[in-house]
Amino acid sequence: MRSRLAACERCRKAKLACDHKRPVCTRCRNTNQAGICIYRDSPFKRRRTSISSPSVEPQSSLRSPEESPLFNARQTPYPNPGYLGSSSHAAIFSHISPDGDCSNAFQATQGSHSNGDDHLIQQGADTLRQLLSAFPLKGVIDLVIFWLAKGVNLALTGPFVAQCTESMHNLLACMSDGNWHLAYARQLMQNSARPLEFNQSSTLDSFSAQFLHQNTRWETLGLFFSAVSRATLDVSFFPSLYSTEKGQYSLRRMAMKLCDYILDICLSLDCLNDLQLLFQYENFIVHSHVDGDQSYHSWRRIGDVISSTFALGYHEDLEAKPDVPPFITEMRKTASARIYSADKNLAIFLGRPPRMCKRFCHLHLPSSWLGFEALAYGHTPSTDGDEEIKATYCGDTRWSVICASLKEDIMEMLRDVKDEQYIERATAIQEKAIVEWEALPPQFRLDGTLKQFTGNPFERDFVVSVRLNHLQVLFLVHLLLLDSPAAPNASIIEVAQEMLSLVTETILLRDRLVNSGTSLIWKVAHFGLPAAGILLLAMLRQKNHQNTTPIPWTKTIQDLNVFVAEVDIGTIIRPEDPNYALLSKATQTIQRFLDSMHSKITPQPRNEDWTALLNQDLWDSEFAFWDNMAGHPSLDPLPEV
Repeated sequence: MRSRLAACERCRKAKLACDHKRPVCTRCRNTNQAGICIYRDSPFKRRRTSISSPSVEPQSSLRSPEESPLFNARQTPYPNPGYLGSSSHAAIFSHISPDGDCSNAFQATQGSHSNGDDHLIQQGADTLRQLLSAFPLKGVIDLVIFWLAKGVNLALTGPFVAQCTESMHNLLACMSDGNWHLAYARQLMQNSARPLEFNQSSTLDSFSAQFLHQNTRWETLGLFFSAVSRATLDVSFFPSLYSTEKGQYSLRRMAMKLCDYILDICLSLDCLNDLQLLFQYENFIVHSHVDGDQSYHSWRRIGDVISSTFALGYHEDLEAKPDVPPFITEMRKTASARIYSADKNLAIFLGRPPRMCKRFCHLHLPSSWLGFEALAYGHTPSTDGDEEIKATYCGDTRWSVICASLKEDIMEMLRDVKDEQYIERATAIQEKAIVEWEALPPQFRLDGTLKQFTGNPFERDFVVSVRLNHLQVLFLVHLLLLDSPAAPNASIIEVAQEMLSLVTETILLRDRLVNSGTSLIWKVAHFGLPAAGILLLAMLRQKNHQNTTPIPWTKTIQDLNVFVAEVDIGTIIRPEDPNYALLSKATQTIQRFLDSMHSKITPQPRNEDWTALLNQDLWDSEFAFWDNMAGHPSLDPLPEV
């Protein structure tokens, strides 16, 4: 009697006939699916379907795919509805019958999987193999460990990065087999299909144990390779991986590509969760570094992150959600706050409408300056205010969302008619900004120059970010009150001079700073360029109108010269960097202005047609501003001597 033969996994799940040929069956070979044609060692053994409760287990190698539960076919053809608000059909029907509330539909479809995900597994596995063929995993792990030792981390998911890195050692044990990447990818898919479970008594350790070591998920890999991509920005030379800029860029882009595939796989499961949202945010940050802040890829991804935030219902009052441990509530508030801040900053920088507005969202402010991990391990903020508060990524988030709220108020005023209450409202925003500044812990306020500040590199970068965020709010308020950007007044000039001076000092002292939430290029582009643009307009106006109040420009011209020189010689940005086009365009215009300032040529009269270009929209993108600025008649090419 002929023994019974098992079908390969792909044919079995698709319920198709398999000819059992090894190592690849005919059907998989003909459909170019050889990579996922896998036969189980014990195909007729019944599986257990129960899942043990999350707990902290000792580090061990990943279970083989044969030892793990198989994917469950999608139990329902309907999509995951996510959060359903007060105007939804679920809220209406909940008044009719106690069973009409569809709030549990979100959890009911979790853990589903369809055969269409196989190509994503193949892509993710192939990219993982390609990356680790070019860059040894041991070296990649060492890079992240070295980067973390510098005091840097991912701004939102920092508490998990070291543990995710440690979990990558399990991958080393799986790489001996020739087909390791596919077996590993399938194991990650099975782990990722499980919901993250917690209750009121859960701890941070029990929560994180569900995606570490033997429970490693695709999101775990995503956070690790997000850290890899970010580490290449701060570590310019790492001999075991790269010794040239080409190798550095290659690893950065390959890590981002792998993160993109991982995110697609996670989203295909249709079971959005906290870890996935955190990974989505870090993926957006990676794109802003690799593609640039003006890239559509970055713009689209912050929109996707906001969509996920709404789908999870984290725009609502998180304190009111039952059976959620305090540290997860704090983690969700921190994530929502950071996403809200990023939305406002990008909207201002690009001159586009914000997508996450206070009118439809509960504004979340982290409860303390220390972070959700401190709360998870028993720290409670002091009520007497005597405790020493240190600079943290959460502190940067807390201050950023305070400033972002004021920036949204300013952006709303742009849509209003300037009536008798306009100045009063703008003044109220300015006064609130000053009050918030005074309420900051004293050690967070940079009152003098940066070189006089005593602190470690992280704290030094932190106080710079805090001060620049505050100055930007004041800058935008003054910009609101101008009749035209081409006619800046003394108030906005004073703020712009301080902004530019601080950005220039940050450029010069960059070797004494580490990223506390925003990179150096972010500070230059988001704060330095608007300040420089207003100052150029002010100097041009004074140059063409002799009756204006004279303003000393010596320090400003020094700062502009340093700004141009640092960009020109490539110390802060290179032609391969994504924001190079913007900065090079701006510095060319600034250089032409500085040349004209030192020339003896009589300036041409003011061109009203050119001035009209600046009145199109206060919130035009930076690139458009510098394009228009370059057309100023006083910046015409100088005649050759």
